[in-house]
Amino acid sequence: MDDVVAAAGAVRVFIHNDDDTPVEFVKSLLRNVFGKPEREAIELISQAEEYDRIGCGPYPAPVAAALLESAQQFVRTGRHPLLITSEEARTHGCDLCGAPRRTTEFGVMGGTAYLCSECLMLARQASDQVPAEEFLLAYVALEWHFAGIPQLVTRTRQFPGHMRADVQAAIDRLFTAPLHFFGVHEEYRYETLSFTRLMKQKRNPPAIAPPLYRDVDIGEDQPIKCLDNGLWLCRNGELRYAVLLCAHREYDQEPGLRIEIAVPTGAAGESLVQRTFAELEAAVSAARCYRGKVLSLDGGAEYRGRSRGVMVHRLPPVDRDAVILPERTLQLLDRNVMGLIENRAALQRDGPD
Repeated sequence: MDDVVAAAGAVRVFIHNDDDTPVEFVKSLLRNVFGKPEREAIELISQAEEYDRIGCGPYPAPVAAALLESAQQFVRTGRHPLLITSEEARTHGCDLCGAPRRTTEFGVMGGTAYLCSECLMLARQASDQVPAEEFLLAYVALEWHFAGIPQLVTRTRQFPGHMRADVQAAIDRLFTAPLHFFGVHEEYRYETLSFTRLMKQKRNPPAIAPPLYRDVDIGEDQPIKCLDNGLWLCRNGELRYAVLLCAHREYDQEPGLRIEIAVPTGAAGESLVQRTFAELEAAVSAARCYRGKVLSLDGGAEYRGRSRGVMVHRLPPVDRDAVILPERTLQLLDRNVMGLIENRAALQRDGPD
């Protein structure tokens, strides 16, 4: 979301993309002339590839003129053909109340809105009641959800693919009442989704899609429905946060599961992330989906120790009389296995002493 300053004489400076100027030179220009930190400079350069130019500002007209002259001199010194221009910045009053205040620009179902901070809060509250099917793109839904929040931070956890059923069971318990829940379209199979990608307003941005579930056999009468990609928009009191579940795939590797949580910066958001991941990891550690069942890991002909899937074997019951073992061995099994199972409660109560 870009702040738009409603002030007369505001000017933006644009660095136009070309095929001849090295990326490192553009990054140096952004850092040395415009004072951008390295991370922001890299993000701006990626915008140039999508929109054919990088916008800096808006600045007061005298400041913009000085920056333009310095940038053009920097380019001449470097002997590159990079084009740098300036334009008067668009100014907007609030689209709802009409007040000539500082406004924030963000995407709204097929268009753009400019809202002041007071109307932004009202719009964000109203978005909780917007039907989920009205949101067509992931970045629009996220902008509505986090409207007016100046900065977000994200944290991730990754789980191996063979724990998919247990992760799904934990998620079903943790995120039961979100404000909104969406599936997310995955355009490229080996591109891992992230909030950074979902929130970019670029060509072909990730779209909202029906949630896609895959049945995973856990040896019960019914399989567990496991989600491929999911986005939850949630609120805990006044604290808004979002959760993204997606597959993490690498060629010739076991597919993993990635969970990312986005929260506003600050202690409240950090505490929520820590609690959520602690509950999720505790639930996964309990791992009851496959407990007490006979499993094998399907590795295929080129197996190198990385599981490609979990198979649950449904073995028929075998009567004791049909077991072909020496009687002495059967007695030892009765004492050391069946005896422990029958007295498990008493052993847990008494402890190791």
